[in-house]
This record gives sequence, structure tokens and C-alpha cells, in this order.
Amino acid sequence: MIHFTIAAAFIAVVAVNGDGGPVCHTCSNVASLEACTDQINCDADEECYMEKTLDNVLSTSFTFGCQKTKVCSMLSAGSGAVIGRKRNVRTVPGTRAKRAVTLCSQCCSGNLCAKGLCVGGSTTGVPAKNEVYVQLLGGSNAYEGTVLVYFNNAWGTICDDNWTNTDAGVICKMLGYSDVGAGAVGQARFGYFSSGRIWLEDVACTGNETSIAQCQESSWGITDCSHREDAGVLCTSVSKEDDVIFLADTGRGGKVTRMNLLTGSFVDIPVNKNYAVGSFDYDSVEGRIYFVEPRLDQLVSVHFDGTDIRELKQLSTNADLEKLEVDPVNRILFYTDTGNDVIGSINLDGSNFQIVINSNLDEPREIAVDPRSKQIYWTDWGKSPKIERSNYDGTERQTLITTGIMWPNGMAIDYNDNKLYFVDGGTHLLEVMDMDGGNRHTVMKDAGAHFFAIDVFKNYLFYTDWNQQTLMRVNKDGSGKTAVGPPSFRELADIRIHEYGLDVQAPSPSSHVTLDPKHVFVRMLGTASAGRVDVYANGEWGSICDDHWDNKDASVVCSMLGYNRENALATSSVKVSSGTGLIYMDEVNCTGTETHIVQCGFTEDNWAKSDCTHQEDAGITCELPQTPDNFLIFTDVYSGHLFRMDMESFSFTAIPQPSSPNPVALTYDDVTKQVFYSEVVPNPGSQIRSVGIDGSGVKVVKQLSNGTVPDGLAVDAAAAKLFYTDAGSDVIAWTSLDGTGQTVIAHDKLDQPRGIVLDTANQVVFWTDWGQTPKIESADYSGANRKTIVSTGIQLPNGLAIDLKAGRLYFCDAGTHQIEAVDLDGGNRKVIYQDNSAHFYGLALSDKYIFYSDWNKSGLMKINRDGTGNAMAGPPGFSRINALAAYQVQA
Repeated sequence: MIHFTIAAAFIAVVAVNGDGGPVCHTCSNVASLEACTDQINCDADEECYMEKTLDNVLSTSFTFGCQKTKVCSMLSAGSGAVIGRKRNVRTVPGTRAKRAVTLCSQCCSGNLCAKGLCVGGSTTGVPAKNEVYVQLLGGSNAYEGTVLVYFNNAWGTICDDNWTNTDAGVICKMLGYSDVGAGAVGQARFGYFSSGRIWLEDVACTGNETSIAQCQESSWGITDCSHREDAGVLCTSVSKEDDVIFLADTGRGGKVTRMNLLTGSFVDIPVNKNYAVGSFDYDSVEGRIYFVEPRLDQLVSVHFDGTDIRELKQLSTNADLEKLEVDPVNRILFYTDTGNDVIGSINLDGSNFQIVINSNLDEPREIAVDPRSKQIYWTDWGKSPKIERSNYDGTERQTLITTGIMWPNGMAIDYNDNKLYFVDGGTHLLEVMDMDGGNRHTVMKDAGAHFFAIDVFKNYLFYTDWNQQTLMRVNKDGSGKTAVGPPSFRELADIRIHEYGLDVQAPSPSSHVTLDPKHVFVRMLGTASAGRVDVYANGEWGSICDDHWDNKDASVVCSMLGYNRENALATSSVKVSSGTGLIYMDEVNCTGTETHIVQCGFTEDNWAKSDCTHQEDAGITCELPQTPDNFLIFTDVYSGHLFRMDMESFSFTAIPQPSSPNPVALTYDDVTKQVFYSEVVPNPGSQIRSVGIDGSGVKVVKQLSNGTVPDGLAVDAAAAKLFYTDAGSDVIAWTSLDGTGQTVIAHDKLDQPRGIVLDTANQVVFWTDWGQTPKIESADYSGANRKTIVSTGIQLPNGLAIDLKAGRLYFCDAGTHQIEAVDLDGGNRKVIYQDNSAHFYGLALSDKYIFYSDWNKSGLMKINRDGTGNAMAGPPGFSRINALAAYQVQA
């Protein structure tokens, strides 16, 4: 039998004996504290001691006694108490700076101080726990990853020997997901960990277990595997987000963690690497997380699976964003800004931004909203600390508390009991009061805590303590303090708990639909007209089983991809490479009239429920309409592919062509149905190629010389001219559609020309130049009448798009991080959209949207024509999107 031990200073002191030392329990190998009735008088320099032993089947025994008090080595002998003002400012996410905590707090938070060194004496610690937890690491979304198991105070992996879907289902249940359709993967598919233990191998679950610790397995820590055999899981992304704790850890660079409230197991939500979360809230109506990005001075939202990131508002550079909270009923977000000392609000769709409170604020931090009364509550920990409230519009402002507080930080409303709970990092108190400030009293005092955030769930208060590595929990009466989950965090700056459908009482917002067609897409892998069908839902790709897969089903998928419904064919056992993820759909039953495949009889109950293998993956054969319409095309540089995306469903398929090492520019000729694109290879020379929109007739249109960089393309089919920018030779030129001939229309004072568009009616060409003297210019097709349209306030102008009806030119700038519009003569210039985290590149227009590519995002982006409603068009997962074009048949 293998034994593991955990030793800790024991918190249960029975009494103090005549020599000044504690009276402690003394027993060996008993099942619990209650089973230990013997006591011992410890010396004055001793403390109570506990040692916990776990065997390989998780049976627990305890040994109790006395041990010498450990004195923090950083406290010099005879120096007396080391008391200091702790820093009450959270770490800025993404920085490496450490929080300055007094030596006394560092020591006492671990129960290791000699008596008398800290005010109030040694703090009450948290006893060692014997739970087993799991987390996922390395996945591209919150539903997959290598499994890490926390056991005996250490993280380790699982060997993939005999690792099955049933075993994976137990892991998924521990994370709060459905076990239906769970997939087991091995061979360290999501990355292996060269250090750390391998806790388990030959796991044998029945599927009825609630924890991996209940499954039959070999002895803990006994294995002949290597980390290259680490086991992973694929959990279905279509699961109710029920009983979920969301945490923000600024000490780990602003990571957001999704923890199962019932088990303490968790997984990080992989928010785009360019963003760090300072504070956040969860909107259950749309399933989105709204957060402040304190480095970029932005209000941002992201789907809870980590996809579809959107900038809600770019604030001024002197902003210092602290906290936010969402009203899911009235669809408003409120936030605090300590840089400008204001409280602001904005609708969740990005409209109606306003400053609500802008006076008598010093360090506003927490914000809480009551949708029932439309009132906001906030804490202010400045020179005159206080807790206040007002109406949503800032009227009827009232101060609730001004005494007995130092650093009021977190605050939460208990909607059931109509109480307001708050924590103070300076007084070390957790308190409660009525909504009007009356009946105030202390729930708990912890002299070693640095309280920061708090939330309410049923009869519990969950809070964060910067001196603990875990989330903490206490009963509403102040009893039962305990750690939640394993010690895996550094500086928990925010916590939000979501109970399905019960975020706010009277009225209660409905939770989001996990099979919302707006977040489910399809793709076809194969040729231009046939291939395997994959389905994307909430962060994951999966396939379709071909059981009862028929032409009606195929017609729905073909229409989503922009093909004809007519003549759609269902194919079985597709010979394209088999899928590797989950099988999402089985027994599809479409009538053929649906606009989306999820309308063909699918709910959370039968999603990913299948008895098929990937040898039965379903496919389709489709045909393009005579006049393709409403589609986007774009280049993906690192994958070397061209893609065509339907502008309604945002589902897509690749345009088959020899994989290009560096596809950059592209344009579409609606007369010949040809896509022209550039392959930029300065040595031995770039090429301009063409391919049919259906993937036919791939050919080299023009071979360019060494050093050429064709960054932009535009076609005038009526004039039979193909224009291009060349940032290598610094010219603007055109060639015939078959590549014969070449006419340079501009070469003087060009540095790095890139984007290019045409006014075909007036035969005028426009281009951007991002060189040392950045500018946007125009000239006739002949090169005559060359004009500078924009020359100020730009840095790296890249993509161009033209609205001929409105007579407007749109451009995006990777240096100013803006999308702007001007008249064709340069007048009436206006900023449409700004995102300080973006590296804008390509730009395209439809009648509804402005589409753009951002090198810092993994998907195609869109905004409304007025600059609102930033969102990802379709799923993420592309490498780097360069140029793009939109095509619609004009009415």
C-alpha cells in the first residue's frame, strides 16, 4: 500500500495550559479529529500539529500532536511586530510586477508566525483537503485539453493506456459538462508536460462515477508511462452553463477560469492572447463574458467558449479601469474608472455610452447593479473611503457608509434576502447590511486576509483573498470557512457565480441557447463541390454520422455554404481524411426547407450522442449557382489557402488551388467568375495567379521578377485590366487579364504601396502607401491627375474599400488602430471604429457590414457600417487572414 502524507499546523487548539502553551489532541492514525479524545500539554514555543495520510484508495487517517512553532525567517529576532500598509492595487494583467505584501502578512497567511507578531494573533488557516480535482490544459477552447489531476497536494497527468470515452466522460462531468459524447484522446495530443507526476494509468470507469478517484485504476503514482502518453479529453461544448464559478486571476496575466462550483475542478477559457482580463461579468442571456482590459483601456466581450471577441468601447489613455457589472435584464454594463475617477455605462450592444458619476470619487472600485430598482452601488477606497448608491442615471445619489472602513473592495447583492455584502482589505472584515445601509454587522473577521472580491450563492459567500492561492468560501453566518478547489491561483481579482437561469430574480433572464445558429457553422473539406461536412459549435469542430443521411439533409448544408439546394447529394463514408473530434450529429432529419442544420431536430439532449465512428463521417456534393452571390473570399497566409464564406451563414469552404506559401492580395472578377490572388515570394519572384470560384482552371497569370511584392489587387472586368501594387519595386501598374503586357501608372514618391481599389465608372484607381511618408492617393487609369487624398493622421494605412453609391472611401490603419472613411476627394473624413489591440490589414464592404482582417485575431471580423456591433464573422481557427473581398449582386 502506497502512503502519502500532508503535514500542517493544526488549527484546533483545545485550551491554553498553565505553561502558556496550547492543549492539543494527540493520536496516531485515527480516522478523524472526532475520533481523537486524548490531549497533551504543549510547550509555550509549540503549536498543535496534524499529519494526514492517504493511501492508494484514498482512505484517510490522521496523526495529531505538538510541534515547535515555526518563525518566519524574514522577521528579525527582537524586531517586534512587522506591520505595514499592504498595497490595495491589483497587479496589472500581463506585467511581471509582484504585489507588495508586508512581511507579517506573508508569514501569518501561512500560519507560520510566532505568536504575538501579528495584530490579532495568528490567523485561522484552512486545513489540508483530501479532494481530487482535475483541470484541462493545452486545448484551443474550454472543452478540451490534457487532463491534469490534483492529488496529494500535487498536479499530475493520466497515462493513456486503456483510456476510453467512458473515462473521459467522468472527467467532463467533474468539469460540469455533459458526459454525453465525450471523447478520449491520447499521445499528448494537446501537449505533454515534461515535469510533474503521472498519477494514473489503466483507468477503468463505468461512467456512473462523479469523480475519477472512484474509478478502478492502478495504484496512484505507479506507472511505466512517459508524458508523451498523457491522456486528454474532448467534452461537448453544448452543455448548460450551470453552477459555474468564473474567476479572473491578474496574477497569472489576466486569465479567466471556469470552475465547476460543485467539484472545484476547472479549465482556463482561452481568451485571445492579446487581451488580459482585469475584471469581468457573465451575461447568461447571450452567453458572453464582458471584461475590462486595463492595459488597452477597453471594454471587451467574448463568448464564454473564448471565441467571438468584440471590442465594446475604446476609452481614453488616462483611464484606469477597475471593475464592471452587467445588468442582463436591461442590457446595460456599468464600470468604474480610477484614472478619471468616474463611473460609466454603456449598452451591451455598444450604444448609449455615458458617464454616470463624475464628482467626489477618489478610488472607485467595485460596482454592483440591482436591475429591479435600477440602482447602482459602488465602493470607493480613496482618502475618504465610502460605499454609495444612485439611480442608473446618477440621480438620487446617497452615501451608505463612511465609518469603520479602510479599503472597501468587493461587493455583491443577495437578491433573495435583499442584502448587500462587502469585504474590506484594510479592516480584514466581511460585512453585510441592508440595501439602504441599515442593519450593518460583521459576518467574519480574518486578520491575515486581504479581501478583494465577493459573490453570493445560496447560503454561501465566495470570496477572494490575495493571501490565499485558492478561492475561499464561508457560510452567511460566518462559520465554515474553507478553501474551494486546489491551490492554483495567484491574485484572484474577480469572481462571478452563475446558477442556471437564476442570476437575477424578478425578472430572471433566460439563459443563452447553446445551439444558437449564430454560433453554429459548417465547413466542407474536399474539392470545390464535394467533401466531408464538419460542424462548429461553441468552440469545437465535430463531424456528422451518415446514418439516415439523405439528400434533404445535404441540401440544407449546401445552402448554408452558398450552393444550390437543388441537386444536392448526400454521400457516406467520405474518403477525405476522417474527422478527429467529436461526432456531433447522428440521425439528422431535415425536411430540406430549413435554413440551418441545427433546426433539423437537435437539442442539448441529443447533441454529440452517437454510436458511430469517424469511418461513417457524412459528406455532400453541391453545385454553385449560375451567379454566385453574397460571399466573402480571403487569403489565409500561414495555411496557404483561399476561402469562400457565405455572407449570411458565415459557413465556408476552401477554394482548391495548389497551396501557396504566402497568399496575400486577392480580387474577384464577377464576369469570368475568377479569383485573382498573389503569391508573394520575393526570390525567385512573386506570381499573380487565377482560379475559378469553383476551384477550376488554376493558372499563373503573371510571373514577376525577383524582389517584387504584389500586396494589392483590383480588377476592372469591363476594361480587361488587372491593377496591382508592388511594394518591392514601389510601383502601381496594370496588366491584361491574361497577364500580357504591363503598364506602370505611378512610381515616383512611392515607398510601400499596399491596398488598391477602383472607381470603374470614372476609371480612377486609389491606393494606400505605408512607407516613411504614409498617404492615400488616386490617379486616372493612365496615371494622370494623381492626387493625395489623405496624408495626415495616418501611420500604416493598409486595406482599402470603396462605396461607389455613397462616394466614400474606407481605409484601415494598423498604426493608428482605426478604420476611417472619407469622400473620394478626401473630404468629410470620419473615424468609424477604433481598436487599440488590432493590427488591421484587409477591408471589404457589404450593404450591412464592414469586414476586416486583424493579424491579432484568428477569425474574420465584422462591424456594422456605423462602427457598432464588433463581432467575429464565422468561427475562429484561421492562421492569419490577409486580403479579403466581398461580393453581392446589386439590386
